[in-house]
Amino acid sequence: MMPAAEKVLPASSETARAFGAEISLVEGQALFYVVARTGTPDTAVRSAGGEIVTRLHSAPHALAFAPLSAHLQLRNHPDLALAGPVTIDPKRFERFTTLIGMKERQETKTSTQQRQESP
Repeated sequence: MMPAAEKVLPASSETARAFGAEISLVEGQALFYVVARTGTPDTAVRSAGGEIVTRLHSAPHALAFAPLSAHLQLRNHPDLALAGPVTIDPKRFERFTTLIGMKERQETKTSTQQRQESP
């Protein structure tokens, strides 16, 4: 399941509507495919306000969740060879987040934040 800020927008073209397509957006957040020039992309992603959600292939390749506004910062980061947004089918993404434990981490993070904010 996507974070609570998800918005589902009506399909934006006749083709999309014909297939019943929906566009899912997490307000202000995006999934990025990042590749480090050397080592791992962790520091570069964190410097842009994001977090690595899983590694792909090997240490330099990863998926990261970061603010959408961080796209240019990631793309131009000297430690990254590649950084670009990724779109994933929402149902497949939900299965993916369950598989890697991201869903549970997000729920734990949210409940911890709520406990810290309450008197």
